Amino acid sequence: MPWHTIKNEAKISAIFRYLTSRQRELRTFIGGEKEAFRTRISSVIHIRSETEAEAQLVIQRLDPEKGNQLIESASEVQMEFTVNKKFCRCKTAYIGPVNGGSNSTFLLDFPSSVQVHEERREERIKLELLEPISAKLTVGTGAGGPKEYDLAVVDHSRHGLGLLVTRNEFDLLEELSVGDRIQNMVLYAPWAVTKVDGRVVHKTELQDGDHKGCFMLGIKSRELITNGRTRKR
Repeated sequence: MPWHTIKNEAKISAIFRYLTSRQRELRTFIGGEKEAFRTRISSVIHIRSETEAEAQLVIQRLDPEKGNQLIESASEVQMEFTVNKKFCRCKTAYIGPVNGGSNSTFLLDFPSSVQVHEERREERIKLELLEPISAKLTVGTGAGGPKEYDLAVVDHSRHGLGLLVTRNEFDLLEELSVGDRIQNMVLYAPWAVTKVDGRVVHKTELQDGDHKGCFMLGIKSRELITNGRTRKR
């Protein structure tokens, strides 16, 4: 099967959102070393300058320990991982430690492309194959103007999404009422980024679990045709 290359930054971001949210393991190869070192992505951060925001990866320490010394002098780092049963790889470069000491994590350049080993070309992926990871909403008509909210998708099923609203986004609950329409909501999935319109169907406080005290924002959309399964995490 051929390799297909994804160069769209938004789609690459969606892949790394997936890896981060699921805490999937990556195999890392440093320089010319044949040995693979295991790691996970802690976060994707954005370093802002006067003209733009540059994305960078923060990865956990490597296992075996030998990799943590090798990476400090590496000119190139290759990472391999699996998303939705598809084998992927990308190249990046080491920037430096995030924190000093024996427990430091590492900062890497954001990959400019990701190669996918599959038969279907990435641009042919249909909406029904999406497994959304997060959603970006632009809401608000106050003095400060519209505000963007980047919310995790914690539940999805046919025609519907459940978005997690944490305490940092409680102002969104004041902006939205049940029945309100949301236009151009951006959905991020491992293989695609798409826009849909939706309608608020509920705002429910979570009574237990890791997100107790936060809210679930229920969104219904006729455009959102998933695979019919409901996923919760």
